[in-house]
Amino acid sequence: MDAELLNLLVCPKTKRKLILAPPELIDELNGQISDGKCTNIGGEKISDPVEEALFEAEGKVIYLILESIPVLIYENGIILTK
Repeated sequence: MDAELLNLLVCPKTKRKLILAPPELIDELNGQISDGKCTNIGGEKISDPVEEALFEAEGKVIYLILESIPVLIYENGIILTK
């Protein structure tokens, strides 16, 4: 993801800065997805593996990047369990 764009992105709810999710967080999330234990804030089950995501560390919310486009809709965010 372009560094300039990344510097502009914030959580749609808290307005806190978003950062790229580290590989270990993506791996953990994909483990939850493969176990069938991952839903977004809106209650929809996540079934496709994640390649990239943005992370709002203070609020523990992760936002998926799909086809190089950040999906910054709060209901589509995923609350991290750890």
